[in-house]
Amino acid sequence: MPDQNAFNFPQDLFDARRELHEIHAELRTMQAGRPWSVEPNDGWDDSAKWYPSVRPATEGWSAEDTAAYTALQERARELSAFVITHSFWSEVAAAERAEARSKLIHATQPAPAEPTATG
Repeated sequence: MPDQNAFNFPQDLFDARRELHEIHAELRTMQAGRPWSVEPNDGWDDSAKWYPSVRPATEGWSAEDTAAYTALQERARELSAFVITHSFWSEVAAAERAEARSKLIHATQPAPAEPTATG
């Protein structure tokens, strides 16, 4: 089994995978700061059922937020296709590709944020 330094990832592949991490983080941030539904929705309250589910009414996202989110999703699709179909993968032995893809993902992930001190 090759060690993690055995894969010499091309810079364009490495950069695309790193950008994909960044876009996924942006998408999560956008979702967290917006209403739960993109479209206007009356919401519901099924809290009395065996599996409670409650969603408040929402006016949905603004047209600008929807457009920005859609653009990020499209860029994520483009980058995913680029990473998945990159010619580098044909240079890696079939038995090692899964490990190589995993190493690329981990090598390009941003470092965890340092916890902020309170007090």
